[in-house]
Amino acid sequence: METIDLGQILSYIDTHIYEKITLGELAKLAGYSPFYFSRLFSEAMGMPVTGYIRIRKLQHAIMSLLEGKKVLDVSLMYAFDSHEGFTRAFTQLFGSTPSTVKKYMASYRVPEYVVPVTDFRRKKMETNYTDKLQENLHQLIYEVLTESIKEALEGYCTEIEVIISDDGTIKITDNGRGIPLTQNKHADQMILDKILAGHPITNAEYSQMGDFSGIGMQTVNSLCESLQVCVYRDGMRFKQDYVRGIPQHEVLSEKMEHLSGTEITLKPDTSIFGSTTPSDTEVRSWLKERIEDIGHLKVHVKKQIMRQIRLYCN
Repeated sequence: METIDLGQILSYIDTHIYEKITLGELAKLAGYSPFYFSRLFSEAMGMPVTGYIRIRKLQHAIMSLLEGKKVLDVSLMYAFDSHEGFTRAFTQLFGSTPSTVKKYMASYRVPEYVVPVTDFRRKKMETNYTDKLQENLHQLIYEVLTESIKEALEGYCTEIEVIISDDGTIKITDNGRGIPLTQNKHADQMILDKILAGHPITNAEYSQMGDFSGIGMQTVNSLCESLQVCVYRDGMRFKQDYVRGIPQHEVLSEKMEHLSGTEITLKPDTSIFGSTTPSDTEVRSWLKERIEDIGHLKVHVKKQIMRQIRLYCN
């Protein structure tokens, strides 16, 4: 089967990122008809060329927003037809408005374009593709649990609870010390950013990621369409919400009598993981291997059927 020089095409797109890039000019560069070029590109990258161009423009737009440029100016800079169209496309891709990103996102670096080793169509046909997807989904949970287990190993945590819901959310709670937050909103956000703040990861980036072992909490957050952290400490509750790694507001705090600890509720990005669901059996097995020598630690893994709960509440 014929192929295209993807490196040349992707480089051209980045070099002309501020311009209107047409299918026709890319097809001419590749030496194929627009129809055939479009087909080859989609098979290799797993998305239409127009979709890829939009993603790259929006990724570069994040950098421009963080440099202090106005949303309107950024929309014109990257050749969008209107401010509204830019905001709509940006929010649809990243889950946050340009204004939210500009105000709360700590930092960002535009990912390098990567020419896939295996084209996306073949990759999805691989027999282990679904298994790998589920394995990576479980790794998101294990990264969060690892932090709770560290608290237990240091003698500060005696109980961990995992609730896996059929709506795709996973809640992990421990009764450790809780992240050291102090009601200083700026300092608290800096602490949470250091631990959790990430950036949206697209399907194209995910497809090029390697081993998920030890990916860290920032990457976990980046691969979640929503993540909420609640910290209970010193008679206070602190809360922050993230969408694809981006904070959504200032750290919220209120007085609350509650045992110390941390509660993280996450929902893996369905645009990447689809309807893949974690197995409570696998989570139990993973935990059993790692806590058998921690005699004081109790662990509970539960499944929750949200449809039944909603029906009961109604």
